Amino acid sequence: MTTEQLHTPVAAHSGFSGGAFFRNLPIGSKLTLGFALLVGLTLLVVGLTYAASGEATDTINETSDVRVPAALVSSRAQANLLQMFADVRGYLALGDRRFITSYRQAERDFQANLDELQRFAAAFDQENLDRLTELEQAFQAWQGLPDTLFPLRDNQMAREPAYRWLNTTGTQHGGQVLLTTNELIAAQAQRTPSAENIALLEDIVRFRSSFTGMFAGLRGYVTTRNVNFRHYEYEFNLDINEREWQNLLNQRQRFTPEQQALLETIRTEREQLINQVPAEIFAILESDAWREDLYRFDTEVEPLTMQMQQLLREITTSQQTALERELARGSTGLNRSRQQSLLGGVAAVLLGSAMAFVLWRMIIGPVRRLTLVAHQIEEGDLQSQAQVESRDEIGTFARTFNRMTTQLRQTMQQIRREKKRADDLLDVVIPIGVALSSERNFNQLLENMLAEAMAFCHADGGAILLRDDKLLRLMMLRITSREAFFGGTSGQPITLAPLDLYDGASGAPDERYPATYVVAHNSPVNIADTREHALPFETPRIAAATADLDYEPVSLLALPLKNTQNEVLGVLQLFNAQDPATGQTIPFDASLQQMMASFSSLAVAALESYIREQGLRREIQQLRIQVDENKQQEQVSEIVESDFFQDLQARARSMRRRNQGADPPAANHAAEDTTQ
Repeated sequence: MTTEQLHTPVAAHSGFSGGAFFRNLPIGSKLTLGFALLVGLTLLVVGLTYAASGEATDTINETSDVRVPAALVSSRAQANLLQMFADVRGYLALGDRRFITSYRQAERDFQANLDELQRFAAAFDQENLDRLTELEQAFQAWQGLPDTLFPLRDNQMAREPAYRWLNTTGTQHGGQVLLTTNELIAAQAQRTPSAENIALLEDIVRFRSSFTGMFAGLRGYVTTRNVNFRHYEYEFNLDINEREWQNLLNQRQRFTPEQQALLETIRTEREQLINQVPAEIFAILESDAWREDLYRFDTEVEPLTMQMQQLLREITTSQQTALERELARGSTGLNRSRQQSLLGGVAAVLLGSAMAFVLWRMIIGPVRRLTLVAHQIEEGDLQSQAQVESRDEIGTFARTFNRMTTQLRQTMQQIRREKKRADDLLDVVIPIGVALSSERNFNQLLENMLAEAMAFCHADGGAILLRDDKLLRLMMLRITSREAFFGGTSGQPITLAPLDLYDGASGAPDERYPATYVVAHNSPVNIADTREHALPFETPRIAAATADLDYEPVSLLALPLKNTQNEVLGVLQLFNAQDPATGQTIPFDASLQQMMASFSSLAVAALESYIREQGLRREIQQLRIQVDENKQQEQVSEIVESDFFQDLQARARSMRRRNQGADPPAANHAAEDTTQ
């Protein structure tokens, strides 16, 4: 369909010409009309159902007003009762005051649950009334118990009989034994020092030590109920103390009368302690009543809790049974209502089907045909046009769709023109290459190469590395965001070590870094995000020529600098391409990569030209030096062989003869010949 068809009259849909008025109605009007019919029929069905469901409604109301609330309140009461039980037990076990706070709240909630059950008592049968009465009586008996157990738990002397025995009777006798023993030791220390008295003093000290260990073991067993204290501390030290005591008694005659009186006191107090206290303590600790609060909890609180829990379960079960019975009666009424509404439902289905068919013809059909055109455009057929079948929203959408298709065709044409323009940008690279080839300073040449490449690609950083046999040396590094410039004309030295192009062990190419990877494969590397790349080398890091520069690139473009013989002379690396509009770091565009490949070729040509020119300059300089030396040699020969130089030599010989005196002629001739 051409563009002119956008303004053609609306086409009549074949087979439905009589529905032009309905077809041209807005979609909202169509839906309103269709749903109005459905709503009317639905109201009719609802009226019939309501008239037939009166009995079921009454039954459901009774259920919702009595049975369900009573069952829910009874269930909540069970939960609150268990919370009260758990809080009391928790406080008795841990002594945390938060359990008391929680218990008070649960007690109030449980009392509120009982009050709610009383409100439903009028609808209860006699059996549930008896249960409710028994439940309240049990709760009244239960309420006074926690308030007696909480203070009991806070008083260790009151709650633990064994601990009370130990701290009263046990401490009385044991403390008296230790005090008297200390007096015995002090009296022995006052006696005249001798081997016998010192040995006797050591026996008394050992007796005191074993008695102290025995009493400590007894105390450990009382406070922890750990049988190890009884077997390994108390009984073990008891045996030792018995032997030490018998040893002292065997040496009774060695003590003074005063000391013997002290021994008698120790004997009396020790026997009362050993014969009375441990037996009472062990009997208490090994019984269920070793803690009075826990024992009363188990024997008084727990039975009442189980009784109330059982009563609440029975009330809940009875209400659920009544609920099921009443729901069954209501279900019978609803079944009658369902039968009466069946005819209305069938009529609603028929009307709904008819409306669905009409709406499908008027709405869904055109939408499907419009979707088909959209698929054709998605597959590349931009000449496809939607058929305008009505003047409603779908027709408006079809006309809008056709306008969008036309704009899309225009946009594609614009994209092709922009691509051609981008390709033509390659012409910009050539003037840059010419400017590089005219540069005669090596450092300035490298700096120009790097600066032009960074500006062309909007790169934040860049580096040039040149190949030196089996090494790759960093010649220049520039980071704009850090205001860092190393190498070249900057005067800042490069401190980074060169990269090895080959593995020293295996001799294989080293591909761990992007620059060495480029040299090894003679191909560029373009990484969109170095933190997520999957290439076979490490994340590149420009660790820097100074201690405070730590620059990690995100996007990276590495290009080989290769000559016409396809030999890689170095690597040009660019870091972090910047979006000119937002300044955000973006990946390097693939088209820029192709342009930079052309740029690198021109840069290498300029670099090779510079290297060749410098080589020729060095050869010419050496040739000039050689020519100057040959010319100087020829001038010396001409001077030596001239008549003037020969005459000077003759005069010199004559002067030497005069200085030497009158020599024989033969000698003079010999000397003259020698001089010559």
